[in-house]
Amino acid sequence: MGTVSITRGFYENIQEAASHIVDVLSGILKVNTIFVATNDGVTNVIIEAFNREEELIAKGSELPFEASYCSLVLRDKGSSLIITDTCEHPLTKSMDVTSGLGNRFFVGIPIMRRSGETFGTICLMDDPDYVISETDMKTLQAMAVFLGYVVDLEDTLQVQEQKLNDSEQLQEQLQAEKERAESEAMTKTQMLSLMSHEIRNPLNGILGLTDLMRTPDMSDEQTEYVNMIETSGNILLSLLNNMMSFNNVNDAGKTVVHDDPFDLVATIENTVYLYAGLALSKNIELGLNLDLNVSQVFVGDEIKIGQLLAHVIQYAIDSTRTGSVLITATVDGGDAEDEGILQLQVKYTGRMLSSDNKLRAINNLDGNISTQKLVGTNLGLAVSQNLAILMNGRIQVHGMGDKETEFEICLPLRRHWELPQLANIQHRLKGKKVLLAKDPDILQGASSLMRRWEMDVHMTSVTTEAYDWIQDGFKPDVAVVDMGLLEGGAVDFVHKLKRLVTDSPVIVLIPYGMHIDPHEAEVFDAVLTKPVKQADLLNALSIIVH
Repeated sequence: MGTVSITRGFYENIQEAASHIVDVLSGILKVNTIFVATNDGVTNVIIEAFNREEELIAKGSELPFEASYCSLVLRDKGSSLIITDTCEHPLTKSMDVTSGLGNRFFVGIPIMRRSGETFGTICLMDDPDYVISETDMKTLQAMAVFLGYVVDLEDTLQVQEQKLNDSEQLQEQLQAEKERAESEAMTKTQMLSLMSHEIRNPLNGILGLTDLMRTPDMSDEQTEYVNMIETSGNILLSLLNNMMSFNNVNDAGKTVVHDDPFDLVATIENTVYLYAGLALSKNIELGLNLDLNVSQVFVGDEIKIGQLLAHVIQYAIDSTRTGSVLITATVDGGDAEDEGILQLQVKYTGRMLSSDNKLRAINNLDGNISTQKLVGTNLGLAVSQNLAILMNGRIQVHGMGDKETEFEICLPLRRHWELPQLANIQHRLKGKKVLLAKDPDILQGASSLMRRWEMDVHMTSVTTEAYDWIQDGFKPDVAVVDMGLLEGGAVDFVHKLKRLVTDSPVIVLIPYGMHIDPHEAEVFDAVLTKPVKQADLLNALSIIVH
């Protein structure tokens, strides 16, 4: 019997995650002591500690929970505790631990689990004259949210391991699948495996050498050549993977659909960005407009959804000579529903290739129909169709006149939970005034993103209109400016804007592949690449908008 193992992810255990977080924080913060503590309501245990000069807290030390500063942090779940002088503060001045440590500056951040239970704390200690900034507090809170996620993930993995270890039936099924695969080894599978091995080795060598060729002093032209080599290699590797995927998907029992929590927005955005360079090289505008919330976590097969979407985007770009490719996404069912249908639309400027007219039959395909017709037209789309069927979904293609074609992908998904830290940031941005200077095109979703976060967006593509608004008393909390708005004059516009509204930060949007002169970049508070990623825009706004 084979042994079933579960991939642990980024860390082997919680201890390793805590060690990494403390190491990162020690490089960011200049505080003397940083430590992570866990508790069971009875005992407070220091699982990781860092002391810069004076050793205040030791790793592995224990205290009764009520006798520790951490008990004060966890009295009000979800709230941070800052004490400037422990000898003066009414909560700590009479504690035994204070008499041992003396007067200290203390900060404690609770580590919360998804269920609302507390796991422990991330804490700082230093002399009473230490001053902590708002940015440092945000960093600590983000680390606490991250560690809480690791704790939940560790519990999930332990449950899965227990189920796998206790499932005798699963072991028997795996053994039966292994024996069946060995007995049904056919010439086609053997040939594909041999080809995969013989092609992957030199191809991986080429891709590895591109990384070695990159140096900090490379010119833009040399960097572009290396990127072209890497892109070409990845295209070949993608073709090889498509061949293997098509073979595996069509061999019953070889492909398993996983239901795991994942970030749907990041999956779609990262998949789209894989093709930003290809779209740029063809002078095609690649657009992204997601009617989804970045703080929402879904349950599904992240890898297969990404593969499915990637093949469709690849076909859309290949079929577009001039114009644009627009990817939109929604989840039907409303925020209150546990179950929903992910609807992805990939619309491109152009018709289906003449050799692919048979693709219209994709609308009527089900799991029992041969995919030979699709193989004859496009291998990637055939793989996508099979993946959609495996995930109980479907793909449809619609000809929209002579100039546009749209693929529609529908997949069932289940909502999991919401990331509290991101939801809090969105709540803080509610009502903030935004001056958005860009063309009102449908390809960029920056305006819809900020309106979804209930920000007060004033959008214009005419700079004189923006000046008039400011003269009439409009004072934006932040300005978002498209670098291509003024045909190279965006820097002058921002300079004048900053003279009119001195304390208004500016975020600039630039096309993928565009380089900004370092002297020009000094006038901007943040630079984001189009199409704008939700997390990037949210992070930029959370840092610069007060």
